[in-house]
Amino acid sequence: MLIDTHSHINFDSYHGDRAEMLESARVAGVEKIVCIGMLPEGGREALALAKANPGRVYASVGCHPYDAALLDDAMMADFETLLREPECVLMGEMGVDTVKAEVPQDVQERAFARQVELAIRLDKPVCIHSREAFPIVERVIRGVRPQGWRGFAHCFSDGPEEALKWRDLGFLISFAGQVTFKNAQKLRDAVKALTPQDIVVETDCPFLAPTPHRGKRNEPAYVALTAQCIAEQWGIPVAEVAAHTTANARKMLGI
Repeated sequence: MLIDTHSHINFDSYHGDRAEMLESARVAGVEKIVCIGMLPEGGREALALAKANPGRVYASVGCHPYDAALLDDAMMADFETLLREPECVLMGEMGVDTVKAEVPQDVQERAFARQVELAIRLDKPVCIHSREAFPIVERVIRGVRPQGWRGFAHCFSDGPEEALKWRDLGFLISFAGQVTFKNAQKLRDAVKALTPQDIVVETDCPFLAPTPHRGKRNEPAYVALTAQCIAEQWGIPVAEVAAHTTANARKMLGI
């Protein structure tokens, strides 16, 4: 069995076939799916899906760095209310993006730090969006809690050195469909530098569909292809990757 630790199955792209998509995931061996809620509205959508699919779908909520300028006290209060629901097991995605975000970096950092503070107070793991920003992310987290925190390095896109630094910070490294791409050797090298105890798998669907579905709408069932690619890097059966990543996710999320 597998857990997709990061999906956006509340998005409109699943509006016409959400039930069928969830059934396809079950048939593919995907035991549980975490739906990432973007801003309070997305968090409420994710929570509604979790309540409608108990034990199968779980929710997260947070403020993406693209939206960091929107974060205020009212939004933080909404986040706390949502995070106190038992189905809401993760905070994020949050973080810093030095490549695509149009929000000034200092604004991103302040929004990120506020969310980390709330997650620590509520004892929730966090989902981190970090695009060419690990040193900044580490500085912000350690500024809030010097010993680091815990959660997922979402959609990991760096190399072995960064992967090991994430592990030292207290995080599991989350691999998505890019690890299957032909031009992603550094990701496969990162896998080889890690152990089965260090990682989880995700889709980030509807984005980043793995080979051979690249360019199409992604969905939770395809997380099995990411697990297969990781198994090939380690030379172990995919069932072992599934067992380890599922155990890692369950422990991190408390599910």
